[in-house]
Amino acid sequence: MAITQIKSGKNEGKYRVRIQPTDNETGKTIPVPSRVTKTSSKREAKQLEEQMWVEYRARQEVNLDVLNQPLSIALNNYVEEERASGRWSSITTYDNWKYTVKLVSQYFGRKKVKDIKEKDMRNFARNYVKTHKTTVAPHTTIDRQLQNLRGYFSTLNDVGITRNPVPMKPLSKFFRRDEMSLATKKYVFTSSEIEALKAEIYKELGICRVNYWTTRIAILIALDTGMRPQEIQALKWNQIINDGKFKVFQINDSWNEKEKHLNGHLKSRPRGESRLTLPLSEPLLQLLKKFHHHQLELLKENSLVNSNDWLMLNTTDYNLCSLGYPITQKSMNDMLKQLSKKVEINNQELNISMYTCRHTVATKLGNTPGMSYPWAASRLGHSLKMFMRTYVHVDEDRNEEMLNLVNNW
Repeated sequence: MAITQIKSGKNEGKYRVRIQPTDNETGKTIPVPSRVTKTSSKREAKQLEEQMWVEYRARQEVNLDVLNQPLSIALNNYVEEERASGRWSSITTYDNWKYTVKLVSQYFGRKKVKDIKEKDMRNFARNYVKTHKTTVAPHTTIDRQLQNLRGYFSTLNDVGITRNPVPMKPLSKFFRRDEMSLATKKYVFTSSEIEALKAEIYKELGICRVNYWTTRIAILIALDTGMRPQEIQALKWNQIINDGKFKVFQINDSWNEKEKHLNGHLKSRPRGESRLTLPLSEPLLQLLKKFHHHQLELLKENSLVNSNDWLMLNTTDYNLCSLGYPITQKSMNDMLKQLSKKVEINNQELNISMYTCRHTVATKLGNTPGMSYPWAASRLGHSLKMFMRTYVHVDEDRNEEMLNLVNNW
């Protein structure tokens, strides 16, 4: 029944009014929230029903306008609206969505939103992989584009798109298993390689000018704490605090390399929220004290000011230093690769970057007996689910130990 009288409760005697429009294509009922009359008048209920149909048809006219637009135009409008509303804090996210718009425009042309079906998205994905000669794996470009498109179509539920043309796991739906590649393997430093890297850094600090200490110290911090490079860039001297009998960083911000300013928050965290890092080793603490003294002297000698209290202030380029910029991620990555080559790390052609330090620290935590995974995830700035899925896996340092254990069964 479209109109039913309420028999009990605070609205007893009044009428509940429902309308049940159906989708012309699927035949399914389109959900519309029911409404309750203000009085117990049946006449009012019938008037309310008519009003609800008028409002529904008016919405459908607006919806039809969206559905009749070419997908490329509708998607671009959505992207620009989201950016204008401040939805995305990073220009990188905006650029990623604009690339999706570009791909959609090239492939679909003037094809309308209402005409896009799952088979069209499958053909789009397969065409992209074929023309770009790229791999099919999680976190690849095609995976990101499909996730963007799924997110967009999810916003169209209220305008008549009841079935999303991009399924939940599009790669496994659009490609055969033998067409897919394993996710790119990440290199993990062994304990002996970590010691070799640290030894080489301390050796070089004894012979290079203080201007060139910063990138090397950034690597030492990454090997101790597993911090993200953009978090290391935003470190301040006053963020070294006591945590029981240990010294840690208390961080609350990260550096936006592309836009050359602080993000104002940690990754996926609200503004003002801070977190404690893993503890700093004693040799690193002593080095930081020494470095702070030398940094202050260097700034004084060159009439420069560290107005942001940066620990990672760029002192190799005095123009950038005067602007208050920290060292770049590229300089950190280049230094780590250079050091890895010097100490003959066998990375098996896998990429080495500052994230290798983070991945290494997290993997060691994931393989430490008695480790509290929630604590470890918190110190790294991850959710427990992400930590377990990403970092709790085989540690090469324990490989021989496990083989011996199995051999002694």
